[in-house]
Amino acid sequence: MAWLIVIATYLIYCIGVGVYRLYLSPLSKFPGPRLAAVSWGYEFYYDFVKRGQFYKHTERLHDIYGPVVRINPVEIHVRDHEWYSELYTSVNHPRDKPSWFLGPTGGQSVFSTEPHALHRRRRAALNPFFSQKAVAFLEPIIQSNVEKLCQRIERNASTGRLLEMRLLYFAFAMDTFSHYAFGAAFGSLDREDLGEEHEATLRAATESNIVARHLPFLVHIINMLPERVAASFSTPIAGLLKMRREILAKMEAAFAKGEGEKSTTHRTIFEDIRDSNLPIQEKTTQRLLDEAVVMVGAAGEPPAFTLATLTFHLLNTPTVLERLVSELDALMPDPNASISLQALEQLPYLRATVLEAHRITSFFTARMIRTAPNEVLRYKDWEILPGTQISMTQHWTHFNPNIFPDPYSFRPDRFLAEDSAEVEKYLLPFSKGSRSCIGLNLARAELYLAVAYIFRRFDLRLFDTTFEDVEITWDRFTGGTRPDSKGVRVQAVRLRS
Repeated sequence: MAWLIVIATYLIYCIGVGVYRLYLSPLSKFPGPRLAAVSWGYEFYYDFVKRGQFYKHTERLHDIYGPVVRINPVEIHVRDHEWYSELYTSVNHPRDKPSWFLGPTGGQSVFSTEPHALHRRRRAALNPFFSQKAVAFLEPIIQSNVEKLCQRIERNASTGRLLEMRLLYFAFAMDTFSHYAFGAAFGSLDREDLGEEHEATLRAATESNIVARHLPFLVHIINMLPERVAASFSTPIAGLLKMRREILAKMEAAFAKGEGEKSTTHRTIFEDIRDSNLPIQEKTTQRLLDEAVVMVGAAGEPPAFTLATLTFHLLNTPTVLERLVSELDALMPDPNASISLQALEQLPYLRATVLEAHRITSFFTARMIRTAPNEVLRYKDWEILPGTQISMTQHWTHFNPNIFPDPYSFRPDRFLAEDSAEVEKYLLPFSKGSRSCIGLNLARAELYLAVAYIFRRFDLRLFDTTFEDVEITWDRFTGGTRPDSKGVRVQAVRLRS
């Protein structure tokens, strides 16, 4: 008899929740599928069962219901590029993040910080390290790693071996950031396998976002287990735990130096955070380790994928490559001479090429959810109450044919037209507002320098690589390619004089 009471109580609860969500919730006035309004199972199906397809399905829902759609019990999604600045705005308009979408994997990092005020305090400690001035100071390190990258290409050119460019660029980005952050690089460019284990680990960690978001209790259980037990569950978990130990060792080596003392030729990010005026609870080893792990992941895969995709499109579009190389030849008559980032940024076609690479890659596929805790937002005739979870997806803005005609074609010229400034404001590879990507200046510097040096010095040729190898087909927070993608494989044909 008792179990009948339990079942009846549960059914009454489910009916009550369903009635509330459909008819009494503040979101009940917004259009959308009734099943999505009632149950999280709707999103779970497209994300988990259909493997990261909810980001595409959301676009189809907009085609049916209009620019505002309720996509789950607690969230509305807006598709209108003109409203982007209203949601993702300055620090003067607080925007919080919901904890459920972030999942438990980011720990106490800036990225995973929910309340606006705490995020602002944590980010303020990091901002100086990623300013244009800081990146200019870092330029010799980037240049040095670009030289190592070119040496790897030259060595492979002499042997005829293939290069997988995404892995090569990942090694370059990882060594650059780790040197800056900890005073000691991972040394991926010096390894024969280019640190492939790190790349595979971080890719698997990103792919686990869907599980962490929908089944967070699994992550909590794993985090509670002893490391040896947790590592036995899967190779990716073991790899991530090993990487955390490596990062912790580098942090502790930097911290072993006295306050104010340099661990290398420059003050590192985490030394300065340790010595900053942040409250003591913000400088615990665990919080800084969470920060470091998230930053390492963000510093590696996004620039690597963007550079690899750009390499594919350049080699697959000879007219664009020819024009870019001609511009580089004029600036760099000697292919082995050093050239400054500042000089490269003045090249109009190189700049347009980098912008088009950001657009056509559009690596961040996840919707970015924000809440305005103290502000009533308005979208056309809709009034959106404080605390409402609202999201937009920048990925699809980059492929909007009304903004970027023929959006799936690689056309840097679109950023050289008379109306290019108007078009460029819709290019959002690093998001926008107070929570935009902190590493945008570093990422741009890496793109400019790597592209300029590689394509000035080498003639490259694609090997058995097509658009399907770089096409984003599913959402794992960042864009995932097909399981059978071989990456961007090239042969270095010759050194250019």
